[in-house]
Amino acid sequence: MKLIHVDAIKVAPDRQRRIFDEGKLREFGEIIEAQGLLHPIVLRVVGDDYVLVAGERRLRAIRDLYELGRQFSHDGQTIAEHSIPYTLLSDLDPLAAEEAELSENINREALTWQERAQAHSRLAALRTAQALAAGAPPPRVADISLEVRGSSEGIYQENTRRELIVAKHLSNPAIKAAKTVDEAFKILRRAETNAKHRELGAQVGRTFTADFHQALNEDSLRWMERAEPGQFDCILTDPPYGMGADEFGDSGGLAAGGHGYEDSLENFQEILSVLAMQSWRLTKTQAHLYCFCDLDQFPMMKQAFSIAGWTVFRTPLIWYKRSGMRAPWPEWGPQRKFETILYAIKGKRPVLKMLGDVLDYAPDANLGHAAQKPVALFQDLLSRTCLPGNAVLDPFMGTGAIFPAAHGLKVRATGIELDQASYGIAIKRITDAQEIDAALGL
Repeated sequence: MKLIHVDAIKVAPDRQRRIFDEGKLREFGEIIEAQGLLHPIVLRVVGDDYVLVAGERRLRAIRDLYELGRQFSHDGQTIAEHSIPYTLLSDLDPLAAEEAELSENINREALTWQERAQAHSRLAALRTAQALAAGAPPPRVADISLEVRGSSEGIYQENTRRELIVAKHLSNPAIKAAKTVDEAFKILRRAETNAKHRELGAQVGRTFTADFHQALNEDSLRWMERAEPGQFDCILTDPPYGMGADEFGDSGGLAAGGHGYEDSLENFQEILSVLAMQSWRLTKTQAHLYCFCDLDQFPMMKQAFSIAGWTVFRTPLIWYKRSGMRAPWPEWGPQRKFETILYAIKGKRPVLKMLGDVLDYAPDANLGHAAQKPVALFQDLLSRTCLPGNAVLDPFMGTGAIFPAAHGLKVRATGIELDQASYGIAIKRITDAQEIDAALGL
């Protein structure tokens, strides 16, 4: 039996400062005095010091016993005054050593969420190994939650579940860089969803045609240059704005909803030079065009589309985003609550209904694209131009809001997207619309 003076034990200053109930410590001390100490405390040798690894509650209860002039026993022997039995961490079997180290790690103060998630994951693995060694069923998430959080109910169990899932992916820089477990979990779920969408896109190939609609996974600039002219009644699209959105504060596109495309001014200018000319060539003699844009680029776009032949409305349409949160100047404000849309006419195509130039629509739930536009907004614009059976082109379709918007108006839609994950989401939008039709018997 190894003994050490209670005052010779060092308690690391970064151990979590828990409140010890004095009444329960006294009760625990009385049990130790009556029944003996069942398990020695665990120490680690650091230089000349013996540092506590596990057993702080036992140490405190025994110190209280000595202050009251009492004694206790261990393994049938009365322990010398002011001493306590201990085991060195190096003397334990692998499972016991793992448990002691985890106790030391979990009880440290100011753990990062990454360290806590790793510690809880290690604890779950340890309890599983111990259960298998004893022939018992492995622990549930609720069991781990009860041990580390004192409760297995509701949010406590959910937080533990998320930690155990995320801990397996901390080698992913985007996950590790997250500020919280919840943010990391969202990034992980988004990555898994995008992977499924990429898989769907790969399965169906680079062209997907269903009833009225066609989705294409390729470079839209090259597609427009070789496509047959005069196909479309309307072009409704949302190209990159040329405002450096891929460098905004969203972890360089790694965080959930980050911009995954190049949004440089040079890239925008190349897109505009092709889009302006080819949009004129690809539309019928009577057509409308709606093109989302940044306000700073509106004059340049107006000039390019006018040179191509379009008659551009003097001022942009406004999409009012009442729930918009982005603040270009975070320290000085204000929040950005709108985006602009260039509207142009080819020939003398009339509108189907006279509506305002301010469109008030809340954003849809994000499906994996930072610049995703609401379906209802697209449907509003299409309803001003297209009759059933007309054709619309969106050469920068993103996640494919054009498809449910066009489908509801019985308009034929063609969408093009280079990113395979977004292409997969667009395909799912088409198949979802078909399934709804089938369920309604349409």
